[in-house]
Amino acid sequence: MSAAKQQAAAVNPVPKTPKKKTMSIGVVLENLQQQFPDVTVSKIRFLESEKLIAPSRTASGYRRFTEDDVERLRYILTQQRDNYTPLKVIREQLDAMDSGQVTAIVGAGKTSTLVSADKFRAPVITRLTGEDVAEQAGSTEATVMALVKIGLIHPDSSGFFTADDVSVVSSAEALKAFGFDERRLKSLRNNARRQADLISQVVTPVATSKSDTARQQAEEMSSQMAALVVSLHATLVKTDLRNEF
Repeated sequence: MSAAKQQAAAVNPVPKTPKKKTMSIGVVLENLQQQFPDVTVSKIRFLESEKLIAPSRTASGYRRFTEDDVERLRYILTQQRDNYTPLKVIREQLDAMDSGQVTAIVGAGKTSTLVSADKFRAPVITRLTGEDVAEQAGSTEATVMALVKIGLIHPDSSGFFTADDVSVVSSAEALKAFGFDERRLKSLRNNARRQADLISQVVTPVATSKSDTARQQAEEMSSQMAALVVSLHATLVKTDLRNEF
């Protein structure tokens, strides 16, 4: 470097790029759970193993996330929750954004005709008594116990129910107003069991594989497949009824 350039560099040094602030996976989880209550550390690690996110690592191997990483996670989780978008498609969308081909991906409005996979994830842990369920569902304890008897809902080993059980009881009450008796409700339960068995046949080989993320992959697959199966079933029922009447 010439003396003139050295002098110019000394007078006008190249500004250093400010180091981005990072956060631990625990802080990331706390931020995301405000919007996505079901997200877990294992979910974040799974998304990393699928190469959808790439947090940096400290010398000790701990993950460190930037605000950009958090926004990327928020985008992924939104696509899964609102549009039940498969991870393969989300990866393609992210690649397109990373390459500058697009600046944003707008949802295609699938939730208007398809059921969100988020509805098929494990319910938030609750400890509701039969009386709680009846009150929240606008029903009676006698009805709750009757639905337990025919297998529509199941208390846990301690005798408690979940928010999903409230939804089942509420729907059963609404159907009773149209003349659905316990026999018909049980028939619906049996149909649901058959659909769950079909999904299980596909997911079980994934769940029992030796992969470190096998369980998370199985949960993702089952949630997305359940949404698709229910959406297809709803469309087929609607089509059959339209043809009949």
